Amino acid sequence: MNNFKPWAKYPSLTQDRLSVIANLISDVRRGAVALHDPASGDSEWSLGCRVYSRTCDAIRKAADIYNWLHILDESENLRFSFAIGDVPFRFYRGKPDEPPERYCIATFGELHYLQGSLPLEGLRPLDKVLRLAVETNSKRQVSTVTFVETDEVGNVTETYAIPFDAEAGESGKVTPLQAKPFDLSPVVLEPLQKPQEESKQANEGDERKLVSE
Repeated sequence: MNNFKPWAKYPSLTQDRLSVIANLISDVRRGAVALHDPASGDSEWSLGCRVYSRTCDAIRKAADIYNWLHILDESENLRFSFAIGDVPFRFYRGKPDEPPERYCIATFGELHYLQGSLPLEGLRPLDKVLRLAVETNSKRQVSTVTFVETDEVGNVTETYAIPFDAEAGESGKVTPLQAKPFDLSPVVLEPLQKPQEESKQANEGDERKLVSE
């Protein structure tokens, strides 16, 4: 059970935003696994490279859609970081309680972004490093995406398993728009006339026309 709620400490990290990123990571990996062909020479290494490259590309494209998602400038070409609101992130494949050592250090892009961003409501995460841990199952598919907070020396201080099915507005930040109801006056239907009655009325109209002429 998730006792820690990221948005309580970092207001930008609403549940629906985290869910968007988690689903994106899962969808990209699903597509890459479908293309994986060991019989043609594909290896776990090549799969990992494809997944990483495509995930970075998908997040870049998503940043053109969501105004709360930002891509950070990094000094190294293969290093990738992004921000949800004012909070920078990186993602890695592995367990949430065992982040790789190289992922426990804030990057140049993250530090530069934090220095230039506006102060957060509450704790400013200068003394924390935030990551997304991506776990996979025996079929190479994503099983869990976990928010991970570590301190300056790499100790995990908080975790939160991100739900894939979070609805917009569940964390209190997005409210779906609903159209206001309006009343329609009742429809009045006139009875259909039989063909004989229509013919009779037409003849009577012609007779009245001749008389008037």
